[in-house]
Parts: sequence; C-alpha cells; structure tokens
Amino acid sequence: MQDKKYNWAIVPDKNRHEYVIGIDFGHGETSAAFCPIGWDLAPGDLEAVKDVDFGANRKVLPTAINIQPNGQAFLGEAAFSSERLRKATVEVLFKKKPENIDGEKEQLMIRYMHEVYALIREKTGALFSDENHLLYIATPSGWDEKAKNLYGQMAAKAGLPIAGITSESRAAFIKAQLDTSSGLPQYISQGAIVFDMGSSTLDFTYLQSGNAPIDYGYDCGASQVEKIMYAEIREKNKDIIAFETQYPKLVAKLLYETRCAKEGVYFDPDIRYKKTVNFEDIVDDEDFEDSKMKFVFQPGELNHMLEEKGYISEVRQAMLDFKDYHIGGYPIKAAFLTGGASRMGFIQALIEDCWGLPQDLIYRDQDPSLTISRGVAEVARSDFRSGGVGNTKQLLNDIVTESDVYTPFVNSLCDKLSEEIIGTVGACVTNFRDNETDVSINDLQAYIEENISEDLNQVGDWAMECYKEAFENQTKEIRDRLDKIISNYSRQGIRMGNVQVSISSLPNIDMSVIAEQMRQLSSNFTDGGIVNGLVTGIAGAAVGGAIAMLLGGPLAWLIGGGAILANWFFGEEKTEEQKRQEALAKDLDHDQRQQVFDEFNNSWEDICNKIQKAVEQSICSNYTLQRTIQSQSKATIESYVKECIEQTRLMVE
Repeated sequence: MQDKKYNWAIVPDKNRHEYVIGIDFGHGETSAAFCPIGWDLAPGDLEAVKDVDFGANRKVLPTAINIQPNGQAFLGEAAFSSERLRKATVEVLFKKKPENIDGEKEQLMIRYMHEVYALIREKTGALFSDENHLLYIATPSGWDEKAKNLYGQMAAKAGLPIAGITSESRAAFIKAQLDTSSGLPQYISQGAIVFDMGSSTLDFTYLQSGNAPIDYGYDCGASQVEKIMYAEIREKNKDIIAFETQYPKLVAKLLYETRCAKEGVYFDPDIRYKKTVNFEDIVDDEDFEDSKMKFVFQPGELNHMLEEKGYISEVRQAMLDFKDYHIGGYPIKAAFLTGGASRMGFIQALIEDCWGLPQDLIYRDQDPSLTISRGVAEVARSDFRSGGVGNTKQLLNDIVTESDVYTPFVNSLCDKLSEEIIGTVGACVTNFRDNETDVSINDLQAYIEENISEDLNQVGDWAMECYKEAFENQTKEIRDRLDKIISNYSRQGIRMGNVQVSISSLPNIDMSVIAEQMRQLSSNFTDGGIVNGLVTGIAGAAVGGAIAMLLGGPLAWLIGGGAILANWFFGEEKTEEQKRQEALAKDLDHDQRQQVFDEFNNSWEDICNKIQKAVEQSICSNYTLQRTIQSQSKATIESYVKECIEQTRLMVE
C-alpha cells in the first residue's frame, strides 16, 4: 500500500472490502482486471484474476474519448463513430506525466478515468457495490513520487475508490512470478528486463538482486508504426489527402483504422493481411463514395517497411543504449514483454540479437495487452493480504525494532558459562576426593583454577556459538513472517539457500566486530590473574570473586571453623593464620578429603546459585558488549530483511 502521506489512498478494511480492481490506463489502450482479495485464504486457494469485458468480448479499449457538445462521453471504438466525430474531436494520446491537476490534459485524464470506472461498473453488473471493492492503478516505471501522488489525486477526484498505485514494471514482474509455468521467477533475482512497448514510448526496467531498479524510456513507441503505415498509404492515395482537407476532424478515424490494421498484421504475421476502409462508410458525401483506403501486407512486408524507414534501427539502438549506458555490465538473464505492441514480430529477434537471450528466456503473456492490468490486480491483492508491504522503509523499521538478539544471546551465554564452571568445580572436587594419593587443599585449589582457566579461555568460542544460535532463532521468526508475506507475491516462495539459515549464509554480515568483542570478553575473564590464584579473585571479574567465595566459604569453615578438626590437624599453640596455611598445604588422606567433599556437597545448591549470579553480573555489566551486539545485530537483521525482500524483486517499490 501507499505511504501515509498519500491521503487520497483508502485504507483496506477486511470487514468491508471483498474485491480489488486493477486498471491499466495505457497511453494507447486501457484494460482492467479484478479478483476477490481472499483475506484468510492460503495463496494456493485464491481465485484467478479475471479480465473486465467491455462488451462483445473486448478486453481492451483504445485509450480514446469523445465528449459530445451535450457532455456525453464515448470511449474506445465508440469514440471514433463518424457521426460523433462530426460533432466533437476524439481525444487520443492524452496520458502524460501529471504536472498540474488543473491542467488541460490532466482534466481530460480525470474525465477519462471517471468514464472508464463507470463502464467497468456497468459491465460487471451487480458484482461491485459502492463499498465492497478498492482499486489500484499503474504508472510508467520512471514516474517519480511527486507524479505518482498527483496521479493518485486525479484518480480520487475522478471518483475512483483508489487504494494504491504501482509501477507497470512491478505489476509485470509480479504477474510473471505468480505464473509458475513461465520459468521466469528463477531468473528475476539474477537480472531481468521488463520490455514495455507502449504507444508513445519504449520503456525498460532492469532488476537485479542488491540493486535499485533502473528505468529508462525512449521516444520510439508503437504509434510511430501506424504513422509510417499511414504516411506510406497517404503518399499513394490522393483521396486521403482530399479527405483530410474536407474533413479534418475525421482524420483520427483514418489513423484509428490504420492502427487496427497494424494490429491485424501482427496478430497472425504468417498470413497475408488485407483490409479495405470505404470512405462512404465514414461520411455521406458523393465526392467520396468511391474513395477507399486499402491495407495489403504480405508476411514480413511491414517489418521490411519499418526497417527501410529506420524504425527498427531506432528500437535496436534504444536496446543497445540501455544495455551499454544504463545497466553497464549487469547481466541480462531474462526479458519480460508487456504491451500489445510487443506482438510485433521483429521485437523478439531484436532481443535475441541485442541482449543475447535465447527464445525460451523471452517471456510474454498470451495476451500482452492484458499483462499490466492483471498484474496490477495481483499486486493490489498481495499488498492488501500482506498488510501493505509497499512501504519498505516501515517494514524494515518494524522488524528491526521488534528484533532482540542481545537478550537471548546473553541468557544463553550465561547459562553456558555457568553450566561449564559448575561442571568443572564438581568434577574437580570429586577427583580430589577419589584421588589415589594424598593431596592438599592447595592442590585442589590449583586444580580448580587450572580447569576453570581452560573454561574461561573458551568464552569467546562459546559466545560466538550463542550469538549464532540467538541470531538464527530470532531470524527464524522473521523468516516465517517474510515468507508468509512473500508467498502472496510469488508462488516460488522465498529461497535463502537453506531451510535453516546459518550465520554463514546470511547476507553481508561483518562478524569481525562481534568476534573482537568475544575475544575481549574472554580476556576479561583470563587476563586478571586467574592462573595465579583464585582465592584472591580475578581483577575486575565477578566470576573470579565467585570462585574465591566458593573456596573461601566451605574451606574456611572446614579449616578454621571446626574446632575438633583443627585440633586433629594442628597443635593449639599455632595461630589461626598458621593453622590455616598449614591446613591448606597438608596432604589429606581419603577420609579427610571425603569431609571436604561433603562440605561442598552440603552447600552445592548455594554454590551453583552464586556461580550463576556471578556469571550474569560479569557478562551483563559489560555494556560495551551489549552495545556492540545490539547495534551489529540490528544492522545484520536489516541487511537480511532487505535480502529476503530482494528475492522477489519488485515485491516492493
């Protein structure tokens, strides 16, 4: 959906809006498609998009309007009625990039929008009520936000229940992605071009993973073909020149007939095309009752004419220019043709030649005149169902704001380190008790110190493992959320290499900063002197204090707090400090070591709690680590989300 600044956009309401209509107000022709939104349905259960039938099984209207003196408007072929042309001029080729909503062309476009929407409502019967549907429209890909905003205002002023605008290239790509038989989706992220041959311009849009869309247009639209055809026939037919002089308002009718002939030639280019337009069917004038305009083309003859007149060379040069000067060395892996004029037989050969693409990677709908309107309807439905992913910036902000890697990371690291230290202390005390030779409490102390030192030297590695696990767990929720959204835009779903994304497969992750913090964390535990004495504690490390407390708690009671044991080990004439030092150094037999073990065992729950608390205090008070993890994780997640979004190319603007 659109940004909130577009105050003309109606917000979809799940309780009211059942359908969406997509309209392609093309420069040369107009089409429309619609579909149920299917709010709660799985993507695979959605109804297919349907084309609007404008009458007599016509799915496309020429973009033409004839406003009679009484204010009544006629559209498409009806606008070229000879009787109506005598009263008012038919307006064609009036779509333009809007600049002023009160401008002449803009006002005409507003009237045309209004009449097309009224015709859609008329031709679809009771399907649409005033409240049960919304509408999306398309713009050329090169229009900026200011022009799109103004175009939306025009649609709203025309009375359309407008909810959003999308680019024609986005509509084309999403239409292709939803067609699993096209084979195109797998190439879109590698580099693909939308080739949009319109009436006035030839527009290209290039998409490749990691790069912004590249749009550019050339003034060699398909209307030049009918102008060339008309000029060739006019040069050999003096009746046409006389008709133009006598009936200047009816020249549009002749041009329209030429356009129909062009479409007829390319509808089946392998057979001879012949059509005669009798002037007496246009005017009731004896001077022209025998006048005619004939179109006769053998297979390939029109292409030959266009080559001679330089038109095909102009299109070829546009394709080479776009490749060489606008996308540079980027690869072209596939092309997607839109616009009715893309049927012209020479286009595919040009693409093969200029862009080096094989025929099977040049994709075109069976009816390219309807590609954009169908795609617009698909885009609108996808946007509605996904909650409005059109606003990429807001989506990124929401996901990054909601994500929290630091909390699960620090909890996991604290649990891991506490578990390892507790296991080490327990194993050391057990080995002390079960030692085959007599050893002292000093030996126990050194043994614990040595083994915990080995544990703490691994903090960096453990922290990296915990970070990876926390990041993967957090991005799993993001992956699930994005996959649900993206499934609305592509039947292919999201492909990030592996179902369970590992840290190494994530995009653009700089782990060096995290690794450095992990190294410093390990150093903080080990550099303060743990090897030189746990009893005195580790400088600046709460873990060291906890170990000192462990050794100073039960052992102090054992050595200095038990009078019987003190007398048993040492003489009464010694000072308490002397007794303590000698007791620490004395080799203890099995029974004495069992007593030390029992003291640890009796206080084990308290010891474990103290270790856990000390570890948490040590790690959680490292605010540099916290800031680094938070900032780096958010940056990484933002990069990851962008990469996921890019997997579907024009999923968002």
